[in-house]
Amino acid sequence: MGTTFSKFQASTKSQYLKLKRSASSINLNNSSLTTKIFRDDFKFLNGRRYHNIENIHYFFPNDDQEIDRLQLQHYMMRFIWRSNFSSPLRDLLEEGYVRVLDVGCGPATWLLEMASDFPKCEFTGVDIVPVMPLTIKPQNVTFVEGNLLNGLPFPNNHFDFTYIRFLNCAFPSNLWTTHAIPELIRVTKPGGYVEIMEWETKIHNQGPITERLMDALIRDIRSHEVDDRIPEKMTTYLKDSGKLKNINHDYRDSPIGKHGGRVGKLALDNSIAAFKFCEAKFSVEFGMTSEEYDAHFEHYVNEVDEYKSQIRTHRFWAEKI
Repeated sequence: MGTTFSKFQASTKSQYLKLKRSASSINLNNSSLTTKIFRDDFKFLNGRRYHNIENIHYFFPNDDQEIDRLQLQHYMMRFIWRSNFSSPLRDLLEEGYVRVLDVGCGPATWLLEMASDFPKCEFTGVDIVPVMPLTIKPQNVTFVEGNLLNGLPFPNNHFDFTYIRFLNCAFPSNLWTTHAIPELIRVTKPGGYVEIMEWETKIHNQGPITERLMDALIRDIRSHEVDDRIPEKMTTYLKDSGKLKNINHDYRDSPIGKHGGRVGKLALDNSIAAFKFCEAKFSVEFGMTSEEYDAHFEHYVNEVDEYKSQIRTHRFWAEKI
């Protein structure tokens, strides 16, 4: 796997660097935009930047450090799944004239790559604040500010493909069925597809240090009224909507740690970044200084190799009736 991933990584390195530069290209020459972003939409805690918007349960940062993590996470997922999506739409996308929506697009790495792969299609990204590239982007890409829980700013039956991923930490469980899924369905055309991709909020084959970190993370997630078991429930949620057919589910297990080669190392780095943003809270909970908490990860790195730890990601896709 290491050799294969090295070739894969080399083939995407220039694209990643381009997206990394463009993801930070918010137009700060616009004084009204600058004032809005930095006085209202963001807040700063322990040196990290976070959303500062009412009705937002998502508690991960949204600064440049997090953008880097999300971009690398995208390429890691693409390698694990060997594709950017699972819905049976490739022929239609290659033919063109398809409208695609990425909800909660963040730095828009997935969207920009899809727009490059399928240049005849129209791509729209929506997020609550503009951390996506606003200036350097393909002509077939548009970005819109919006909050899924407040209703997407699009008409009914508008998109052929509506996509969302890794937002299980953004909504309380009940809002998936009352707001999120109905809204994704509303903006999708009959015959179009809704696709949802999610992590399992746990690491399989845990050692004691991993278990301690994951238990703390899950407690933190639940303290934000977020359900850490969404992948277990998603198929039922989609069926219960009554507006979808051909409901599919697939998952992939992948290594976390150096035992998994380059992709395992990326997964390890991704997990450490997630744990470290919780440092201020977890170090107190564990009765540790910041230095002791950081040293914790030297043991964590060895433990995931010893236990051959794994992560699991899920995809759900369904056709609108």
